[in-house]
Amino acid sequence: MPGFASIIDQKRPVRLLTAAILSGNLPHAFLFTGLEGTGKKTAATAFAMACNCIKLQKHSVNSSDKDIPAARLDNNVIEPCGRCRSCKKIISKNHPDIHIVKPAGDILKVDQIRELCRKLALKPNEARIRIAVIADAHRLNAEAGNTLLKTLEEPPEHTVFILTALQTSDLLPTITSRCQHIRFNPISRNSLQTYIENHFGLASGQASAIASMAGGSMTLAETMAKTNWLSRRNWIINEMETLPAQPINFCLAFAEALSKNKGWIFTAFEIMKNWLRDLAVFKDCPEKIINMDLSEKIKAASKQIPVGLLISKLQAIEKAERDIKANANLRLTLDALVIKLSKG
Repeated sequence: MPGFASIIDQKRPVRLLTAAILSGNLPHAFLFTGLEGTGKKTAATAFAMACNCIKLQKHSVNSSDKDIPAARLDNNVIEPCGRCRSCKKIISKNHPDIHIVKPAGDILKVDQIRELCRKLALKPNEARIRIAVIADAHRLNAEAGNTLLKTLEEPPEHTVFILTALQTSDLLPTITSRCQHIRFNPISRNSLQTYIENHFGLASGQASAIASMAGGSMTLAETMAKTNWLSRRNWIINEMETLPAQPINFCLAFAEALSKNKGWIFTAFEIMKNWLRDLAVFKDCPEKIINMDLSEKIKAASKQIPVGLLISKLQAIEKAERDIKANANLRLTLDALVIKLSKG
């Protein structure tokens, strides 16, 4: 159930949101910032449920009511029941007073914000507190941002806006100043690893590698666990290991294979860098390697490559990243990179 209890490693955001509900003095707008996959959207859903949970409202009036144990209200902890009519509608995204606006393509368009404002001008259908979620608000174009600002300046009654974004600097200062800002931190590596082990049945070392690569994002960790990311990682590492002993045409074939999936190229670079980093780190701090499931392989390989060469190869990968981001020719850049990586 997407209640507050399902949000991992975000004690402060949960505390701030539940305190606001308990106080009865809700702000007109919140701004949730943080990496994708840290629980911002889940927190918005939990907040909407808690504000409108029928059993929770009943419990807050009559705390001795023993028929509603799921609606918990004690020691400043609040949790929606997840079973009442309102909670079920919000979970299924069918509640008429919970509005969610997402980017149409790469941007949030002014027509989307105007349509939202039109709906909010009407009275709520059944909610005690109407919630308007604007996901990825950093994608608001200028006109849409100004239209939203006008509504935030004179917000509708019984309505709370929740904007989600990567960081405050991506939004108009006049918008952020009208929101209560709540920062969501990256999820810890240990929490991600535990979640992946429990939900996907992966071995500890494999889950640790995914958790390290996910960079604090639950969304990315889940995607990696569901796909063949580990197989792709193993392929790249195996190719990198054999490059120094291979002829030039083999190296260029590796570059060609990488170039066929441009959308994955920067992930491939991260895998390369983490492998080289592990080789350098293992000599002094073996417990800090990222690819834990490949520890024996790393132990053997780390004895064969001097640190200076590892650093040189890392720098070559970083240069290739910069060049591709600057729109350099992808294939030529990869050809040059694999030739440098092939030097033993």
